[in-house]
Amino acid sequence: MGVNAMAELEPVRSADAEYDLVMRCQAGDPHAFEMLFRLYHEDVFRFAYLVVRDAGLAQDVVQEAFLKVFRSIGRFQFRSSFKSWLYRVAVNEAISLLRRRKVREDLDASAEEVGMQVTPAASRDWQPEEAVLEDEERSLLRWAIGQLDPVHRTVVVLKYFHDFSDPEIAAIVGCPPGTVKSRLHRARELLRNAMAREMGRQDLVALSYARLSDHPV
Repeated sequence: MGVNAMAELEPVRSADAEYDLVMRCQAGDPHAFEMLFRLYHEDVFRFAYLVVRDAGLAQDVVQEAFLKVFRSIGRFQFRSSFKSWLYRVAVNEAISLLRRRKVREDLDASAEEVGMQVTPAASRDWQPEEAVLEDEERSLLRWAIGQLDPVHRTVVVLKYFHDFSDPEIAAIVGCPPGTVKSRLHRARELLRNAMAREMGRQDLVALSYARLSDHPV
């Protein structure tokens, strides 16, 4: 899907620094886009890495996404946040890359190897008794996310590792909010089943599943 076809969210307030930077880009300021890149490239890289599971491929996603945004920013009309638009481009690039290369990895690599800590949103409370299982659970959960197809993996990463709301995810991936909810529900079921098959540990399955669900079912 092209950049111009992207769904957009609520208007960005003119007071936002993001708005000012985009305006400067559209006015021809060469430094403004560099500032936008510095502001978001690490987050976009983390997203891409969690989806494509390879640091080199993730960097390719980042470069292609920012290049496409740079070429199209003059047509950006502020009907969404720049961040949502940027992530939409990155999602398309990541999924396209996976489909082109048919990446099928065992996904054992730790995200810490590329300078990231891959955990669910820090705002979620973890009970003391969970700490004993944390490392084993995290490894299992990371493996299970890697087993998801690119579409379900993307919504999980956007929801639980980047804290986008369902309406924001809907705009980013280009589908109705109800479809996002369905994909998240299906992804959680797939995660739970994958972990149960791999480890046969219902305690880990229950804890991991709860961390990936605001409303466990």
